Amino acid sequence: MPRSITVVYTINDEEAFKPELEKLGQSYQDYDPKNPPAWGVSAMSKDNEMLRLEKIEAAIENDHGDDAVDEVARILGEPRCQ
Repeated sequence: MPRSITVVYTINDEEAFKPELEKLGQSYQDYDPKNPPAWGVSAMSKDNEMLRLEKIEAAIENDHGDDAVDEVARILGEPRCQ
């Protein structure tokens, strides 16, 4: 059964990271879910989704009901998760 891993890159030099980002993008484009390779990039985000998930989990743990729903909606609507 396939499994997934998540890797978060912290980029301090956009220009130095550009070749790696291009390789990742190409791997993502080449991934065919109908004929998957032994491993490949099946999802990408240009944001820190781990941090976004942590914020959502905290909102759910700290709030209940409509307040949690509103906070999760706000987090999901953030253009950049920081």
